Parts: sequence; C-alpha cells; structure tokens
Amino acid sequence: MIPSHCKEVSVKSVDFPLTAENIKGYLRGKKAYIRTRYYVFTSGKDWAVALVVKKLANAVLQEIASVHILSLPNDTAFVEDPSVEVLSASSMGALRERVGKKCIVVRGKSAHVSFFIDEPPYELTIFDVVPPAPSKLVEMVHTALESDLQDRYVRVKMVSTDLNMLAKGVKTMRTMFPCRASGLGAGHDALFLDETPALSGPELEEVTLVGCSLSARIFKAIYGLDANLINMCPQELLAGMKVEGKVLTKCCRIKEGFEIHENVAVVPWGARPPEVRAALEALLR
Repeated sequence: MIPSHCKEVSVKSVDFPLTAENIKGYLRGKKAYIRTRYYVFTSGKDWAVALVVKKLANAVLQEIASVHILSLPNDTAFVEDPSVEVLSASSMGALRERVGKKCIVVRGKSAHVSFFIDEPPYELTIFDVVPPAPSKLVEMVHTALESDLQDRYVRVKMVSTDLNMLAKGVKTMRTMFPCRASGLGAGHDALFLDETPALSGPELEEVTLVGCSLSARIFKAIYGLDANLINMCPQELLAGMKVEGKVLTKCCRIKEGFEIHENVAVVPWGARPPEVRAALEALLR
C-alpha cells in the first residue's frame, strides 16, 4: 500500500505512546482536511500509520467517522533519504525490502513524507546486451517507474549478455561490431560496420561479425558476401534462455512502438521513453 499522493498524508508529532487505543482516542471526534486519508504519527523514535474514513460533507474540514490502524511502532521504520521519490511505489517498495520492516515512513525528495506498507510486486526482467553499461533500457524503465508508472510496485531484475564475452568466441583474425559503444573492447583487431572499413576478399574471410540479422544484411550489401556471424539479437538470445515471468527486451526488427509476445514485450533497438512506458503499461496490465 502506498498513498497516491503525499497530500493525502498528515504527519502528527505527539507525546503519547503509539498504541492503537491512544491513536484512535486522539483522532476521535476530530475533523480532518478533505484531502487527508492517512495520519503518520511520530512519538520520540516511534512511528505509526493510520487510515481515516470521514463523513461526507461539503466542507474543507470533515468529521472523522472511523480510524483503522495500518502499522504500529514494532512494524514501522522511519527513513530520511532526500534521494527517494516518495510517490514511486517501486522506489518505496525496494527501500522497504532493504529495511526489512512491514511499513516504512520516508521523508524523501523535497522533504515530502509518505509511507509504504508491504505488498507483492510485479516481477519484471529486463534482458539486454551490454556494453554500454548500465543498459539504456534499464535507465528508461526506472525513469518510467518514477514518473508515469508511479503507482506500480515493480521489482526489476537485469539479465544481460556481454558482447565482449561473445567476441571471445571469435575464431577469425578480426572481430566486427555494428558500431562503437562505450566499454566495447574485446575481440581481435576490432572493426565497426558503420565505419565501412575497406576489406579485400581474403581479409573478409578473416572477419567475424558480432551482430544481428539486420547488420548481416548490411554487411552483405557492402561487401557482397555473407558474414561469419555470432548472433547478438536480444530477442533471439532470449528465446534460447530460461527467463520466467514478464520480460522486456529490444530488437531492431521492431521499427516503432512495441510488440507483445505472451509475457515478453519487445521495443525497438533505439527505443524512446514513450515507447518503453507504453510497453510496460501493456506488459504489466
């Protein structure tokens, strides 16, 4: 459970022990702001959380009809971390797991206060090839979870294939990659397809392309020969792996938007943030 907005949370500093009876007694007969749904109580080092139901009224302040205790001090931890977006269920859920309490109350970015109470997450695996690392796809997923998909608690796991490790399997004198990438350095006398290096017939026989079907077609269009190919297509590599649950990956055969194949969402190789957000919304529906 996480509030939809920190405006729903009222923080109260009190001087009594945070028991269910004391909290209910404190709120009995009081009025609450129309937007308030939850009270976070602090007393000394103790914290507790309660939900209130109000009598409907056309007023800014509404009478509290009932109080429901959500978490008491034994199950509640307070965290102050200005890097945490308290509106993001995924960020708050991950923090709660690290803290190990049923409930966390967090003062995060801009000193906003909210809470998160244990709930099961959506499980998502991102499969990509690296470098560059971290995967740009991972960065876009985390951005989406902190903005447009704030209400979804998603536990993200990254599974990757290292292109440098694929290149170690090359048996020829030279390795060719589709393009340069930060951290890409393994292989024998590395070449890059987008630079269209001049190669003679005998030299071409000593080149292995670490690429995909598209780069293989480009290779043949440039040099007139089929490439010695080590396949690096994330979608095709994923097909040969045992990855359970929801998966997000990419493929250059997807030109725009996304495709869903059972539990796998596929976005273009150069996916834009709106495409990643749309794919996640469809995959986690």
